[in-house]
Amino acid sequence: MIAGNVVYAAGQWGILSLLAKLGSSEMLGRYALAVAVATPPAMLAHLNLRAVIATDVGRRHPFHGYLSVRLAASAVAVLAATAIALASGYSAGIAEAIILVAIALGAESVSDAYYGLMQRRERMDQVAGSMMLRAIVCVAALGGALWFTRRLAPALAALAAARLAATVLYDRPRGGAGEDRDRTRLPEQWKIFQTALPLGVALMLVSLTANIPRYAAARWLGLRELGAFAAVAAFIQVGAVTANALGQAATPRLARAFAEGDLATFHRLGRRAVLVSLGMGAAGVACAALLGPFVLTLAYRAEYAAYSGLLVGVMAAGALSYVAIILGYLLTSARSFRPQAPLLAAVAAVSAVASWLLIPKIGLAGAAAAIALSACVQIGGSLVILRRLETRCES
Repeated sequence: MIAGNVVYAAGQWGILSLLAKLGSSEMLGRYALAVAVATPPAMLAHLNLRAVIATDVGRRHPFHGYLSVRLAASAVAVLAATAIALASGYSAGIAEAIILVAIALGAESVSDAYYGLMQRRERMDQVAGSMMLRAIVCVAALGGALWFTRRLAPALAALAAARLAATVLYDRPRGGAGEDRDRTRLPEQWKIFQTALPLGVALMLVSLTANIPRYAAARWLGLRELGAFAAVAAFIQVGAVTANALGQAATPRLARAFAEGDLATFHRLGRRAVLVSLGMGAAGVACAALLGPFVLTLAYRAEYAAYSGLLVGVMAAGALSYVAIILGYLLTSARSFRPQAPLLAAVAAVSAVASWLLIPKIGLAGAAAAIALSACVQIGGSLVILRRLETRCES
């Protein structure tokens, strides 16, 4: 899973690198803004069904019910992003990019449902294989289209097509193998939706927290600076993918341990994951301090070396976010879905206030500070919720 997530993150970084090298800082900024606008509705519709499927160890619902909910929600998310793009007042190029990114996110969301089946079987090798294939195919498709056209829209259309092809040709036959294909009725699908909705709200709030600094950067600093921030912030994913891999791989065992009241195992796995995430964060800060200008020049262009100081601050904020990611998986493994929404609403509010106060005054350093402050709030709130859950389990 670590290998799969690393390759997938490298693919996401590769997209940014191609846009910077074959396009321009403004093109990278348009892409970053399109992702920032399209992602929150996509995450609300995502419903984190992968986690719900993976932790459904008792098989309360057949997979067809989960897939039906995912398909319907993804279609609504694409329509919502289209409405936002058309009503926002953005230029035609940005609106077009938002719609295409929303379609690409919808295709990827369907694959994620099949990942839930693979994860429940602990076939993490299949999940990792899909992520690696998806990364390679998507980078090749986007890069080829960008090379020939030098335009963002055809590149994003190629990206969406590549993601859809990976879903149909790889994920569906492997994830769905051996599953009950009985169809479900609307009442059961509604029950699944009600169960997963708090997680969808939580994911949307997580997405807003991550993207609010980008909205503020676009508002106060312009698309060029937004593109630079997106390029630098992409390096947070180096550690985030490992934190997510740890959380995803441990989720089935954590869920079983908590369901059986085995808090000793639950604590042991959780502590190990938190310590690993902290170690990754410290290594990221050290690498940014020592190699920042070189890495930014190699990854993008020489002009990005001027943002090496920002890279150190972003990686320090990332170290805190890795811990928050792990604690989120612990909450989900305990099937504590509803308490996450108010916590993450508070986290998003902190991100908004910090971004709108700090970015106009200190520039992109304010965006890094907003990430750090929101991560601290999320860590504190997650620990409080976990303690309450454990007290209830012990009693």
